[in-house]
Amino acid sequence: MSTTPRRPTPHAKRLRTQYREYTAAYGPVNRFKLTPTGRVDEDGEPIMSRRVPLAVAKFRQDPWSPVVFALEEYDESTGTAKEAPLLAARQVAPRRPVLGADTAEDALAITLDTTGEVDLATVAHLLGTDEADARTRLGESVYEDPKTGELETRAAYLSGNVRAKLREAEAAAEADGRFAGNVSALRAVQPEPLRMDEVEARIGAVWISPADHQAFLQEILADPRASVVGTGSMWDVKAGRHSLLATSEWGTGRMPASDIFAQLLEQRSVRATDEAEGRRVINQVETAAAQEKAQALQERFSEWVWEDPERATRLLGEYNDRFNAIVLRDYTAEGQALTLPGLAKDFTPRAHQRAAVARMVAEPAVGLFHQVGAGKTAEMVMGVMELKRLGLANKPAVVVPNHMLEQFGREWLQLYPQARILAASIDDLAKDRRRRFVARVAANDWDAVIMTRTAFERLPLSDEAQASYTERELERLRAELEAVKAHAQGAGMAGAGLVKRMEKRILAREETVKALLDKPTDPGLSFEQSGIDYLVVDELHDYKNLDTPSNIPGAAIQGSKRASDLHMKAEYLRSREGRRVITGATATPIANSVTEMYVMQRYLRPDLLQDAGIGDFNTWAATFGQVVEEMELSVAGGDRFKLKARFAKFQNVPELLRLFHTFADVKTAEDLHLPVPALAERAVDGHRAPELHPVEPTPELTEYIARIGERVDAIEARRVEPSEDNMLKVSTDGRKAALDMRLVDPVLEPFGETKASAAAALIARVYAENKDAVYTDPATGEPDPVPGALQIVFCDQGTPGQGWNVYDELKRQLVVRGVPGHMVRFMHEAKNDSEKARLFAEARAGHIAVLVGSTQKMGVGTNIQKRAVHLVDMDAPWRPADVEQRHGRIIRQGNQNPEVRISQFVTVGSFDSFMWQGLERKSRFINAIMKGRLDVREIEDIGDNTLSFAQAKAITSGNPLVLEKANADQEYNRLSRLERAHHRNLVAVEHTRAAERTALASATADLPLIEAAAERAVDTSGEAFAMTVRGARFTSRTEAAAAVQDWAAANSHHVINPYARTDLGVLAEVGGHAVRARLIAPFPGQKPTAELSLDGVPRTSFELDRDALIKADLGTIRQLENRVAGLPRLAQRTADRAAEAEGKIAEAEAMLDRPFKHGEALAAARAEVERVDAAIAARSGPAEPAAAAEPDGLDEETRALAGLVAVTFPRAARGGGGRSGEEAKGHTPAQRRDLGRGR
Repeated sequence: MSTTPRRPTPHAKRLRTQYREYTAAYGPVNRFKLTPTGRVDEDGEPIMSRRVPLAVAKFRQDPWSPVVFALEEYDESTGTAKEAPLLAARQVAPRRPVLGADTAEDALAITLDTTGEVDLATVAHLLGTDEADARTRLGESVYEDPKTGELETRAAYLSGNVRAKLREAEAAAEADGRFAGNVSALRAVQPEPLRMDEVEARIGAVWISPADHQAFLQEILADPRASVVGTGSMWDVKAGRHSLLATSEWGTGRMPASDIFAQLLEQRSVRATDEAEGRRVINQVETAAAQEKAQALQERFSEWVWEDPERATRLLGEYNDRFNAIVLRDYTAEGQALTLPGLAKDFTPRAHQRAAVARMVAEPAVGLFHQVGAGKTAEMVMGVMELKRLGLANKPAVVVPNHMLEQFGREWLQLYPQARILAASIDDLAKDRRRRFVARVAANDWDAVIMTRTAFERLPLSDEAQASYTERELERLRAELEAVKAHAQGAGMAGAGLVKRMEKRILAREETVKALLDKPTDPGLSFEQSGIDYLVVDELHDYKNLDTPSNIPGAAIQGSKRASDLHMKAEYLRSREGRRVITGATATPIANSVTEMYVMQRYLRPDLLQDAGIGDFNTWAATFGQVVEEMELSVAGGDRFKLKARFAKFQNVPELLRLFHTFADVKTAEDLHLPVPALAERAVDGHRAPELHPVEPTPELTEYIARIGERVDAIEARRVEPSEDNMLKVSTDGRKAALDMRLVDPVLEPFGETKASAAAALIARVYAENKDAVYTDPATGEPDPVPGALQIVFCDQGTPGQGWNVYDELKRQLVVRGVPGHMVRFMHEAKNDSEKARLFAEARAGHIAVLVGSTQKMGVGTNIQKRAVHLVDMDAPWRPADVEQRHGRIIRQGNQNPEVRISQFVTVGSFDSFMWQGLERKSRFINAIMKGRLDVREIEDIGDNTLSFAQAKAITSGNPLVLEKANADQEYNRLSRLERAHHRNLVAVEHTRAAERTALASATADLPLIEAAAERAVDTSGEAFAMTVRGARFTSRTEAAAAVQDWAAANSHHVINPYARTDLGVLAEVGGHAVRARLIAPFPGQKPTAELSLDGVPRTSFELDRDALIKADLGTIRQLENRVAGLPRLAQRTADRAAEAEGKIAEAEAMLDRPFKHGEALAAARAEVERVDAAIAARSGPAEPAAAAEPDGLDEETRALAGLVAVTFPRAARGGGGRSGEEAKGHTPAQRRDLGRGR
C-alpha cells in the first residue's frame, strides 16, 4: 500500500458528495434482490434471478456504467457497501515520459515496459545513439533469432526448446559468423542428456518407431514375417500364433504373444475371457498367465531397446530431442521490472502476481494455477491491461462464472479506474439484443469485454468456422491414416485391417463431432464478428470435460458442449492470431482425473503436444504412464477386495513436468506463504494434520455390510436386473450406512456410539472451550459485540428432508450436550442466494456456533472463516478437490484464529475405507504435478498432502491386519495362478516335445527313401513325356489321360472296405516310378476319394474325387509328373522338417528343465499368508466362555427381567451361541428392528 497521502481533487469531492446523496436516498448502487425463477439448475438447486431497480437496469446499458458501480465496495452477502478508494483520493497519477537511460540494460527494460518487445530504435533513442551502437552495447542481453530475424531477450532466447534453437543456430552460423555467439550461449544451457538407465522404454511409446517394435517382435518370436503397423492408439500386429515362442515363452495358448503385444501397444488391459451364460467373463487363471507374459514382454522390450549400440544411440537421441529439450523460464525479474501504468496506487502487487503478468505478456498461453487466495483476479486484470496497452491484444474477452460478473467488473475498475470495460450477462445476448451487443463490441475500443460463461456460449462461432474446426480435428486422424497406408503397403492383411479400422474411426469421429455441434444458431451473428482476439477464462477446471477418447480403463472423457465450445474458439484464435491466444485460471487444474492434465495442455499449448508427437492421449499415456493392477477395497466395504486396472503410475516424470510447466504457472500454499491459520498439532503424534476419530461399527452395520457383499455378488453374477439393484445403489447405501444405519433403516435404534454422537461430543467440548472467544471488526479493529467461535460441519449424506436425518440427529445430540439449539444452523435452511448470504452474515457475526452443510452447498463462495476454529468431516467427498474446498473454508485468509482444528470421523470397516482410498489414489498424481518436482523419474508413492487419507484408510479397515491379509492373499493367489499356468504350460510343452519326436522319427525314416527315389527319377518334361498304363506305353499326355480313365472305370468300383483304404493296385508308371491307387471310404453322404502316390515313396500322396479320376484329364497327368519332378524339393523339405523338429525338441526340453521362476516368491507369499493368519488368530484371542445363567448380586426385578429374556430369547440367555456381545445381551439386530417397528 502507498504511504503517500493524496488529497481528493475538486472533481473527486463533488463525485463523493453526489454518491453519498444517492446512497442516502436509494441505497447502494449495486443493490439487488434475488427472486426465484421457478427453474432449477443441473444440481437441482433453484435458479435465482437478480432483480435491480428499473433505473439501475436501464443505466447498465451505458458503456460507462461499470465505473459508477466501482465507486463502492459492495458486500453481496450483507447487502451493504462502503466507499471505494476511488472516492477518497486520486488513484492514477499521470505517467511521466522517460526521456533517456544511462545503461543499455535500463534502456532495454524501459523498452520492454513500453513496447513489449526488443525495439532497437527505442533503445537507441533512449541511449542517444544509433541502432548499430545500441546493438553493440546490448551485447548478450539480446539475441537475434536466425529463424525469424527478430531480437529476443536473453531470458526468452535461452529458454523453451533449446535443442531445436541450437540446431537452427548452428546451421545459421555456418553461413553467417554473427550467430556463433548464439551457438555458444545455447550450448551452455542445453539440458544434460539423459542416459539409457534414466529413460523408461515402454511398448507403444511414440519415440520408438513401428519399425523398431516390429524388429523386436520378429526377434523374440524368431519370425521374420511378423509385422507391426500402427500409429497413435491404433495398431495391427500379425505374427505366428502356434510356435512355442508365441504360446509358451512370450504368450499363452489362449493369448499368443502377438495378441498380448497388440494390447500393450494400444494401452489396453490384458484380459482372457470365457463365454458364460451369454456374456463374457474374465478367466482369472488365463488372465494371470497372460498378464505375466505381458509383464515379461514389457521387461524384455525395455532391455532390448538399449542392447544394440546403434539402436540405443538413435532412440536416446530421439527421446532427448522430443522430451529433454525444454529449459523453463523464470519471470521473477521481468515481473519486478513492470511499471503497470494505470494501476491504482493503493494496490501493490505481490511478486508472484507480477511474475504471472510478465508471463502472460511473453507467452502464447498461460495457466494461472494458483492456490485459492493468491489473487488470480488481479493477475488476470493486470495481464489483460498490459496486453492491451502493449498492443499484443486488441480486444480481449474475460469469461467468468455467471454469478461473478458484477463483482469482477467492480474489482477491475477499482484496480484500473480509467479502464474501458464492457460487461455482458446472458440478458445482453438474448436473441433480440445479440446483434446490438456484437455491434457494441466490434465498434468500440474496449480494454476488455467481461462475459458470463453462459453469455460466452451464446456467442457461437459461425457455421464455416465450426466446419473448419471439425476439419482440423480430423486432419490429424487422416494424416495418421495416410502414414499407416504408406507403411502398410508391404504388410499385407495387417495393414489392410488397420486401414479399415482407422477409416471406421474417422467416420465415427465425424459423426460424434457433428452431433456435438448440432445446435441451431442465430445466422449472421458469430464470435468472429465481435473482433475478440484473446481469451481469459476464469475457473478453467469447469471446462475439463473435453472429448478425450482412450483405451485406458477410467481415463476416457465424454465431451461436453461447454468444453467443445471453448476449445473451438481457442483453436479459431490460434489459426487467426497465432502467438498469444488464451490464459486460463484455476486452483484445481487436476481435480479428479489424470486426463485433466492432458486436457489443460490441449487448451493452452497443443503445439507442445504436437511437436513431441503426443497429440493423441493414448500416445501421451504410452510415453509417460503405466496401467497398474492394484488390490482395492470393494465398494461393499468390510473385507472384500478386488483386482482393478488403473492408470496410476508414471515414469519419465521430469520430461512430463517440463511440458506441463512450460505453460503452467503453479503456486501452492507453500509457495505463497499466505496469512492463514495453522493446523493445531495432534496429540497422538505432534503432526499438524487432521485428527482422525475412528468410530466402531454397530452390530447392525456389520450385518448390513455382509448383506451388501451379497448384493454385489448378485449384481456381478447378473442375478438381478439393473433396475432392481446396481452398483450405484450399492454405493449410495454403503455411504449412508457408514454414516448412520438409520439412513437405510429409519426405525433402528442403534446400540453404542454413532458418528453423530461421537462428533457431537467433540463439537460440544470445542464449543465450551471457545464460546467466550472475542473477535474484531476487520474494518475498525474494534471488538465485535458478540463473542464465540464458529464450527463448520460437512456432511453430504443424511441431509434435512422428510423423515429421520443426520443433521437433526446431530443437532439433538448437541443440544443434549449444552450447545444452544438456536446456534446450530443448517445450510439447507437457505433456499436461495439471498438467504444464504444472510446465513453467512450471521455466522461471521457470532450468532451461529455450529453450521452444518454439504460440500455442494457450503463449498465455493462460502466466506465464513472469520471465527472458524474447528471443521468436521462427517463423511468423505468424492474428489480430492472437494476435500481442499472443504478445508479451504477454515484454512483461509481472514480467519482471526491463529490455530484451527480439522476432525475426520470414520466408521471402522465400512464404506468409508473405499472412499478414503479413492481420495488417496486420486491425490497421488495431483500432488506430484503441482509440486513440479523434476528430480524424481517415477511417481508411485504418496505425497504429504495425502498422508491423512492413507491413515484414514488404515484405520477404517477395522483390524489393520485385514488390509494386510487381503494384500497377502492377493499376492499368494496371483502367484498360485501363475504356478498352475506354469504347470499347464509344461504339459503343453511335453505334448509338443512328444509330437516333435514323432515328427523327427518319421522324417528321419522317410528321408533316405525320398532321396533314393529322387535319384531314380526320369525327366518327363516336354517331348520327353512317357507313361505306361496296363503295360501300354504312351508318349501323348492326351492318350495317357484316356488310358487312365479306362483304368479308373474298370477298377474304382470295387467293394470299399469301410475300415481301411482299398488298394486298387498300380495305376501307371511315370518318370521311373509306379503310381499306386487306393480308394478311401467316404463319410456318410459323401463320395469316395482316390489317393494316388508314388509306390514306396513316403510323403508323395495326394487325393482327388473318384469321379475326377474317372474323368482324368491333362491336369491329372501333370499332377503325377509333378510328384516325380518334385522329389528333390520334397527331400529338402523333409530334411528341413527334421531339423525343425530337432530345434523344437531342444526348445521344449530347455523349457521343461526350467523351474517355476516365481517359486521362491510363492514360498514367501505362502509364509506371509500363514504369518498374517496367525496374527489375526492371536489378536482374536480364545473364545469367550459362556455367560452364567444368573449372575450374582441381581435384585429381584433384574432377576425377573433376566428370566423373561431367557424364556423369550434362549440363545441370548445361553451367551448368544457365538454372536456379538450386543446380541448376547438379548437382541439380534433383526429382533431390535422388529421391536423398533412395534412388532
